[in-house]
Amino acid sequence: MAKKIITLIINTPEKDSNLLYLSNFFCIDPFALLVEEGKTIAWIPSTEFEKAKAQSSINTVYNLSEYLDKIGREKKLIQLKSSVVIDYLKRNSKDYLIKVPESFPVIEADNFRNCGFELSVVQEPFLPQRAVKSQTEIDMIRENSLKNSQVMNEVKNIIQNSTVDSKNILVYEGRRLTSEYIQSFILKQFLDRRLFSQSAIVALGDQGCSPHEYGSGFVYANQSIIVDIYPRSVDNLYFSDMTRTFCKGKAPDELKKIYNAVLEIQTRLLEKLHAREDGKKLHNFVIEFFENKGYKTGVKDGFLQGFFHGTGHGLGLDCHEAPYISKNGSEFEENNLVTVEPGLYYLGVGGVRIEDLVVIKQNGIENLTNFEKILEIE
Repeated sequence: MAKKIITLIINTPEKDSNLLYLSNFFCIDPFALLVEEGKTIAWIPSTEFEKAKAQSSINTVYNLSEYLDKIGREKKLIQLKSSVVIDYLKRNSKDYLIKVPESFPVIEADNFRNCGFELSVVQEPFLPQRAVKSQTEIDMIRENSLKNSQVMNEVKNIIQNSTVDSKNILVYEGRRLTSEYIQSFILKQFLDRRLFSQSAIVALGDQGCSPHEYGSGFVYANQSIIVDIYPRSVDNLYFSDMTRTFCKGKAPDELKKIYNAVLEIQTRLLEKLHAREDGKKLHNFVIEFFENKGYKTGVKDGFLQGFFHGTGHGLGLDCHEAPYISKNGSEFEENNLVTVEPGLYYLGVGGVRIEDLVVIKQNGIENLTNFEKILEIE
């Protein structure tokens, strides 16, 4: 007889977006959630039990403390969330194959195996259905993106309202402007809009050649300023993501050239995107475009330069999730949601990246990033 396949996650929704997706419930304490025949069953700590019954989408909610008291197992195992699931499964007297995510705790897995259960670890995406967004999800992310654009506009205003001193350093409200100041400003602006993030990227000049460098030091005129902001909503826990590249005053010619090349290919990508388009082909299209323009990718002076990251990624309860516009890309479906973020990075010139967040439609896209694309700010 074939084994009955069930899905199990033991974690906190704070750390596991798959658990958050299945339960529609956020808390900081870990719990076990089982999916059997399309129904969800969870064992929730007593501190979160009433809230879970009222707020979650879980079909059956057990009080973890009460359930553990009924089991009466030895103390060593009773602390494991797997113990309540094992008790539940053994009562059903069926042969199970339990699918678990890569993050499944080893100690919990050992408990299952010691009790005779078979586990199968599933690589991400653990829940492929998350890649196709519901209209409710799209509406929430659209709202988050609008707020994110507002924050980007505030950053642009700081640069615009700054003066330039004799050392070519920007001065804002009587103080020399730094990347750290703008980063802190961004995080505060997030909180004012019920968004939050642990970080923001304000990478200056050559710092931007490392795409995930946060940035540090004084902000100079006539150099690239990559601003990449990716907050999460306090209320719905979905992410947003956008990037713009600015320059205070006149940009050097080479910086203008790579900016225009990045803007051109991003514009062409936005025109080509639709359901059934292939993410891998689009990524290769970007590589070929840059090469034909003379922008080579490779190691120079000990640093990787050119275009060396994916063109885009899915976004939802994780900032980076399926599907992808990359060498690992696949065919898009309607209501996939992806970033479109080509970039070029050359030491001595600086980095340029432009990123929009879009919803894939049958015959095109809906662009959720409502913000201008302009390099030079006077």
